[in-house]
Amino acid sequence: MKIVVRKADKKILFVTDKEILCIPHVLILHGGISDDYDEREVDEAEYASALAEDPVEIAAKQAAMVKAAKAQAFLDNLPSWAQVATAVDDISSLAEAKAFLKKLARVVYWLAKDQEK
Repeated sequence: MKIVVRKADKKILFVTDKEILCIPHVLILHGGISDDYDEREVDEAEYASALAEDPVEIAAKQAAMVKAAKAQAFLDNLPSWAQVATAVDDISSLAEAKAFLKKLARVVYWLAKDQEK
């Protein structure tokens, strides 16, 4: 497999299994001069290594880690079903019912918006 990597930021710009010169395609798509790019043959391990340095891949991994951490924090703070059932059963006034409904609405809102605010 052939890849073309921009030297300045190590971003992978072109990947192919074909026996072609890749840099002319990259120059048409991204501009610059051929010295700005590195074209090389790679195996699967080298491709994985190049992906690990690609800023787009790094940002995607970081975003996935943040999302996973938020999801785990949400689950860690979730009360047990027994606690929820007890809270509902213990509602004895309109004020308590409103307070419970606000908490419930907040959780539904967070889940729908995928954010706390």
